Amino acid sequence: MSLSSTLVSALVSAYGRANRWGVFRSAAARGLFVRSYFAYKRLIEDAFASLVRKRPDLFAGGHIIDVGANVGYTATVFARAVSPGFQVYAFEPEARNFEDLERTVARRNMKGVVVPVRLAAGEKEGEVELWCNEAHHADHRIATDALRASGLPVKRTIRLPMVSVDGFLEQRRIGGPIKFVKIDVQGYELAVCRGMVATMSRNPALVVAVEYCPAAIKEIGDEPAALPAFFSGRGYAISILRGDGELLPADPVTLARIIAERGYVDLLCTLPHA
Repeated sequence: MSLSSTLVSALVSAYGRANRWGVFRSAAARGLFVRSYFAYKRLIEDAFASLVRKRPDLFAGGHIIDVGANVGYTATVFARAVSPGFQVYAFEPEARNFEDLERTVARRNMKGVVVPVRLAAGEKEGEVELWCNEAHHADHRIATDALRASGLPVKRTIRLPMVSVDGFLEQRRIGGPIKFVKIDVQGYELAVCRGMVATMSRNPALVVAVEYCPAAIKEIGDEPAALPAFFSGRGYAISILRGDGELLPADPVTLARIIAERGYVDLLCTLPHA
């Protein structure tokens, strides 16, 4: 196990204990946690800040959608990249994370640029159950039948409204192009992608960054290979997004190696002519 993996495991374990003991019921403790989490993301796990610096063209000239915004780290990164007159729509369904997201937006004076959206995103409109993982604030998952049968301790769930990206944009009458979509929803990525086919069709310059974690996708009940196939079947070129913001070809050998090391990989999907 690498040093970063060891550190992540230790931090997750510490968070789980503190959450069970009720430490984060205090606003001060929660604020300290969010600031610490931001520092961790910047130093260890974030590829998007480097991508924004190296490839600002990928974000310019349209709205940005952040599906799985958590407490707002990536939304703040995208807020620095979005062009004037456009917004970052940050989807986060879990109540405490959403409150932290709103506080982050207010504290960083990003109101009007980052728009917090307390909805789950999926293939279609309706309702969905969300498993709230008390051991990891970034591992809440859609509680499918397959997830309940996976052996994970799916106990506390909440019922939430769900909307597709296509439906959300239509309902809000959001005009202008969509330039960048980030999807990180703990194995439920394929359903989100299926719910934005019309958006992809209307926006040929759209760039989609999606977390690819085969184990989580299987636990949700989807076939892991179906996620990259969703994009390749529509003519998208798929690259691996490294932590330093560089892009690598997503060949099977490299994908398998990175997934064996980390458990997941960030994929960047673009149309070649865009």
